[in-house]
Amino acid sequence: MAFTIRRRTALPAPVAWSAVTDLPEHTRHVPLTDVAVPEGGLVLGAEVNAVTRLGPVAGADRMLVTALEPGRRLRLVKTGWFLRGWADITVDTAPDGSTDVVWTEELWLPGLRRLTRPVGDRLGPLLFGRVVEGLVAGAEAGERP
Repeated sequence: MAFTIRRRTALPAPVAWSAVTDLPEHTRHVPLTDVAVPEGGLVLGAEVNAVTRLGPVAGADRMLVTALEPGRRLRLVKTGWFLRGWADITVDTAPDGSTDVVWTEELWLPGLRRLTRPVGDRLGPLLFGRVVEGLVAGAEAGERP
């Protein structure tokens, strides 16, 4: 089972897309974590790295771009030793002209999928809901181009 976060905004779809797929900007909304995108940017096959540090302890969340429809859909598959799963981010124009941002994700610890996926399903919306809200609200406030 995956969790889904939905956020409707008056932003034009290209602006909402730019906000939610600015992965280094996610750093502002995920405590103790830095996100790095390779020099070539978000392209099919690119590897994105998120590193969370608490003092001397660090964990890497490596993600591979496995689907990309610029302006509409981004799928990341977690390939690291610590976290597994996937995230699918879509941006669509709603019938009323507003924009829908939908973030669906599933995550678990390797070897413990059955035990840890339900935990991810409960905690994920809290963490990623903050990320989506922060990114969209920042774009609505004009905090980013």
